[in-house]
This record gives sequence, C-alpha cells and structure tokens, in this order.
Amino acid sequence: MLVDSHVHLNRSEFRRDLAAVLDRAAAAGVTRLLNVGYDPPSSEESVALAEAHPQILASVGVHPHDASLLADPEGRPTAAAAGILERLESLTAHPPVVAVGEIGLDFFRDLSPRPAQRTAFALQLQLARKVGLPVIFHIRDAYAETAALVETIGPPGAGGVLHAFAGDLETVEWAQRHGLLLGIGGPVTYPKSRLPELLRACRVDDILLETDAPWLPPTPHRGQRNEPAYLVDVCRAFAAH
Repeated sequence: MLVDSHVHLNRSEFRRDLAAVLDRAAAAGVTRLLNVGYDPPSSEESVALAEAHPQILASVGVHPHDASLLADPEGRPTAAAAGILERLESLTAHPPVVAVGEIGLDFFRDLSPRPAQRTAFALQLQLARKVGLPVIFHIRDAYAETAALVETIGPPGAGGVLHAFAGDLETVEWAQRHGLLLGIGGPVTYPKSRLPELLRACRVDDILLETDAPWLPPTPHRGQRNEPAYLVDVCRAFAAH
C-alpha cells in the first residue's frame, strides 16, 4: 500500500477523468491520497472531494501566493482574515481533514509581499496548534526564514511535512530535531537532483512520498500531467538510494 501525501485532484486538470485517475492509482497500489488546499475555495473543494471518496483525505489552508487574503503589504491582518481563519477552523472539524496547509513562505515567486506572507504563515501556524493538526509547509527559497519563524511561534505540536523538499543538510537536521518530515516527490528522479545525496542522512521514518499532482511529474513522465499512479516511480527512486 502506498500513500500519496500531496495531490491537488480538485483542479481543472482532473475534471474530465478523475474516476480513471483514481482507478489507475488503485491499480498501482496507491490506496490513500491527501488532497491539499491552498486557498479558501480549494480548501472547501478538498473537503468535498474527501467526503465523496473514502480513499481521499483533505487539508485546508492559504498558500503564501495568496497570503494577501490574510495580511496587507505591511503584514497587518486584513479585514477578511478573521472570517477566513474561522472558516478554515470550521473545516478542520470535518473527519477527513487531517492537516493545515499548504502554508509557508515562497520567496522565489514573491506573489504576495513578504510581510504578508510572514503574517499569514504565523496566523495559520497558530491555527494548527489550536486545532491540534500537523502542518503541510510550502517553502521555496525561504528555509532559514521559515525556521526562524517556527522557532519564534513554536513548532506545530502535531508535527508536519516540508512539502517538495529542496533544502540542505542543515534543514534536514533542523526538521529531524522538530519531528518534521520531508516530502519527497518527482524531483528525486531528476538527473541533477541533490535529493539522493541528502536522503542518505535520513531514516525511512523521516520521509513522506508525494506527487504534487498535477505538477512535478517524475521521470519518465516529465512533460506530462502528473497523477498519483506515478508515485510508484518516486518510490522506486527513493528505494534505490
């Protein structure tokens, strides 16, 4: 049995053939999937998807790209922030919801101002601690900043995962100290990936496998839409290292 710990099956890329995608996943041995929210509508969709399909679990949260929903450019909470957080909290009461995320900092694309990202991240870390759920971290070009903020607020009591991990050995060791897992997906199969080297410093229990479908397809599916059945290729690459 394999678990795909990060998918986005609510997206339009899967609208026409979701049933076939789920069938291919099951045939490949991928029997559980976590559909990850990234803004209020997708969080609602994730919960609805999970309630319609028993093999799917859900998470809810606001991605750093959409941090401006929760904070202004100076990092002050928006007028809408309290209502959004209240709705996310209410969604966590649904039985299929098992995590808060994906949330974090993305200083590569900077689609929301960095002060807004920090505030949105902090507010949602506090929410995760309040409801006792693990966190799905989205971190890009911001590992040091993420670690500093987590140290200030405190790590999520229920743990979490660094989704699409692309950090260094220092970050691996920091994650291990705080009981945080590393999300390993398609990039582990890429010829120039540094992940195989870093994985040698990890225990099997430090890792969650993921596809991030429809993105980051593994070799030999690069250039195609990613889907949960391809988790088998990620698993083989991980096992080889």
